[in-house]
Amino acid sequence: MKKVSLRFWVIFNVGMALAPVFAGDTGTVEGVVKYVPDSKRPWKFSRYYVQSAKDGALAEAVVALERPGLGALAPAAPHNNCTMDQINYQFVPETLAIRAGDTVLISNSDDALHNVMTSDGGEPFNVNVVKGKEFVHTFNQAGGLERPVRLGCVFHGAMRAWIYVFEHPWFQLTQKDGRFRLENVPVGEYTVGVVHPGGKLRWSRQIAVKANETTSLEISLSPEDLFISAATESQDPKPKH
Repeated sequence: MKKVSLRFWVIFNVGMALAPVFAGDTGTVEGVVKYVPDSKRPWKFSRYYVQSAKDGALAEAVVALERPGLGALAPAAPHNNCTMDQINYQFVPETLAIRAGDTVLISNSDDALHNVMTSDGGEPFNVNVVKGKEFVHTFNQAGGLERPVRLGCVFHGAMRAWIYVFEHPWFQLTQKDGRFRLENVPVGEYTVGVVHPGGKLRWSRQIAVKANETTSLEISLSPEDLFISAATESQDPKPKH
């Protein structure tokens, strides 16, 4: 009887620990990212990422949930193929957010010879790409919001791009409306983080996700959220040629 009781106790407690994963206790996190200007500290990138000064919706911001062990809660999913072009001496899009194991196809639509290089992500590469050709790479190492894979071109120093790789699916890159929606998030405490590498902005706060509920956020970034780090560069990310 004692062995049976001990076995039941172990199974019960392990089951309780894993209950949030298997019982379907999930919620949703959604919202909008905006930029609030300051006339005394003008943001030179606003013209690239804020379509309407009236609502301030911020495009190309990476929004992600963070907490220790989050990758262990992530459901299995097929890997995706993403594309990035080199056109008009820019990487387009200049920011991608993907899951570890996803593949990115980088092409060259310019007449000029371009290059794709990085020393990040555990698998550095340095490859020339002629017009009409492409370079394909699978990103297996997740760096989250803190360690993006920074791309450059050895021939054109102003060309920059960032690829954020996550070990889970609870991330999104905002579009022109600044909105994001993260579904089927396991209940619990999280840090929701926002990084805008092109505009050098960073923001975060703690949230609680509750079962069958939607947590709505209106995230307002301003010059107070500007940062400079190794993950960004000082050049204007939208050079003119």
